Amino acid sequence: MKNIRIPAFFFLFLFLLAIVYGAFLFFSIAKPKYYFEPVIVKKESAVRGNIYSKNYTIAKSQKLYGVYLYVNYLDENKKALFIKLFSIYSGISEKRLKNIINFAKKRGKNRILIAKVDLKTKQNLIYLRKILDKKRVFLTNPKTGIRRGYEIASLDFKRVYPYADTLEPVLGRYRKDLKKGENGLEEYYDELLRAKKDGFKKGYRDVFGNIIYDGNSVVKQPVDGKSLLLNINLVLQRKIEKLLSVQKNKLSAKEVVAAVMDSKTGRLLAIATSNRYNPSHISPRDVKNMKISVIRELFEPGSVMKPITFAILLELKKVNPYEIIKGYNGRWKPEWRKTPIRDDEPFEWLSAENVIVYSSNIGISQLALRLTNVEFFNGLKNFGFGEYSGIDLPYELKGKLRSLKLLNYPVYKSTTSYGYGILVNFVQLLKAYNVFNNKGITFTPRIGAIKAYKKRVVSPQTAETMLKILRKVVLKGTGKAADIKGLFVAGKTGTAHVSVKGGYKNIYNSSFFGFVNDGIHRYTIGVTFFDIKAKWPNYFASSSAVPTFKKIVGIMMEENLIKVKNGKLSK
Repeated sequence: MKNIRIPAFFFLFLFLLAIVYGAFLFFSIAKPKYYFEPVIVKKESAVRGNIYSKNYTIAKSQKLYGVYLYVNYLDENKKALFIKLFSIYSGISEKRLKNIINFAKKRGKNRILIAKVDLKTKQNLIYLRKILDKKRVFLTNPKTGIRRGYEIASLDFKRVYPYADTLEPVLGRYRKDLKKGENGLEEYYDELLRAKKDGFKKGYRDVFGNIIYDGNSVVKQPVDGKSLLLNINLVLQRKIEKLLSVQKNKLSAKEVVAAVMDSKTGRLLAIATSNRYNPSHISPRDVKNMKISVIRELFEPGSVMKPITFAILLELKKVNPYEIIKGYNGRWKPEWRKTPIRDDEPFEWLSAENVIVYSSNIGISQLALRLTNVEFFNGLKNFGFGEYSGIDLPYELKGKLRSLKLLNYPVYKSTTSYGYGILVNFVQLLKAYNVFNNKGITFTPRIGAIKAYKKRVVSPQTAETMLKILRKVVLKGTGKAADIKGLFVAGKTGTAHVSVKGGYKNIYNSSFFGFVNDGIHRYTIGVTFFDIKAKWPNYFASSSAVPTFKKIVGIMMEENLIKVKNGKLSK
């Protein structure tokens, strides 16, 4: 009997001992009801990098801070004073503050977010806290001796676009919900701009909940995204945008785009459109304007392709600029075509270079027949057509060239030579034309201030010959309205019917791509009107794109980007 009772007593003793030990352990670890954590950790949010030009910040990240109120510590008798002062210092209405506090009390919440503020407002509220403490607006907990009012913590950031629709849609926007850039430069350079890693501050706190910075505190700085410098001249950009908006309405176009590129470096000083949107306030009607038409609107270029065809012939030594070409009095019906080829100006004969000067479809068709399909196809590829331009923007469409098989046929070779049956984008044309103003070398167009890759397309001799011919287009051909005394201005017009459901309608795309040089500076400039519906003759490039080009040069003169010698800009 004794042998049974002794073990039972022993196990009972161990059980009671375990309960005592467990209770001791619980009370050693568990925090009492009014426990006040002596160590505090505050997050410091990393922010997205800024986008800026030489003198202006175009997109920036503004840090946001959360203001958390401890409702139970707010003296009910001084609640009205708190609401009034907090409203003044934060800019939040008194009514909204009352609703937030009442909501918290109904739900039994003590700590509640009452505001999201920027850095300036945060500083104001830190100062206000001192005033409120002096007025004893917040109560002291008698059990802990702690007085809590409100605390301010780093939240995230707000993307700010100070110049509204300027540089849109090329700039793009930041999607806070997706935490990444969308469209344009914001997306293309997202990896560079993106906030990398949040930081934190850790240390003992004082009775007001502030970190005590001493030898025990730890501060880890956030790793922000890097900033992006642009080549864009923001004043020039904005003035061109306003001009394009006026021209769009004046000539009933769907959209007008333009760009100014430094011919010697590939830097884009402006790349503008009439169709823009404010990335901070996007409405349903803005969605169509989010398309970056300079790289995503594919079109048949029309006569601006003639100099490209002519340059390919020159480079292969298959044309002499001074040889004589039959003009057929403006109407030629070869056996391989069902309909005749027509010119706006009838010539019986004209020189090969005048085929470009007076924009002869008949002349360039005859010259193009001298090229083999391989020579023509490779020549167009060499100029960058059917390939991505390499511009620092996402989702570029590279267009379409006719196949080698089709270019065996005279009819397709002919129409391609004057810009029909192929699809290009605006930037491809700008890049291709730069060849003529830069001694046969073209650059990858760059909006961001990063390295632009160059490529030799034709010899310096071919480029120089083409530049002289394009100068004559302005002096006596279809581009006469672009001439400015004291400046070297050259270029080529192009007016092309727009194809709608397989047929050509009385809607046009009108372009002028050219150059303006003053002996020091050399610029390549392009202007294109999409779906222009103006009445005859205003839909022609000579009456739409050319005058717009000239106005752009006038803006550049105002901004001292180019200077006139021995003359002035004529009205």
